[in-house]
Amino acid sequence: MDTLQVFLAAQADLLRYAARITGDPAEAEDVVQDAWLRFRATASARILEEPNGYLFRIVHNLALDRRRRQGRENRFLAVSAAAATELVPSDQPSQQARAEAKDELDVLRTAMARLPTRTRRAFEMHRFEDMKLIEIAEELGISKSLASELVIEAVEYCKKVLRRRH
Repeated sequence: MDTLQVFLAAQADLLRYAARITGDPAEAEDVVQDAWLRFRATASARILEEPNGYLFRIVHNLALDRRRRQGRENRFLAVSAAAATELVPSDQPSQQARAEAKDELDVLRTAMARLPTRTRRAFEMHRFEDMKLIEIAEELGISKSLASELVIEAVEYCKKVLRRRH
């Protein structure tokens, strides 16, 4: 089974499905991208009887999780500003947290520098410039599916580098 072919054939339907659940097309894109990562990992570890059904189930679960999390965040934000301020002891990270974050950022910068130029640029546009996959594709002169694959490749590489570090 070619997982990429299965995913690409269902991608448009997955986006519509996720958008109906989340109510936000941008969230839907993130859900589908996360679903691809999980689907690819599972499909490489075992044979899936119904890959399409499994893919839609992943999207369903991820989209519901995001919607629930958004609901919790909205309820939290509804708390008065005074009460919310009392809940947060300090907005400054500890010295240790700052040092760890700096080290992690240095590792990520090094990892990103090792990526092929087009892959790194697609990742930067998506993660740091909040560009949609279609915008990245237009900017780089590639297909939307290749833009998605480049972003996924970069994310996977960065995750692998961080896992090796710990």
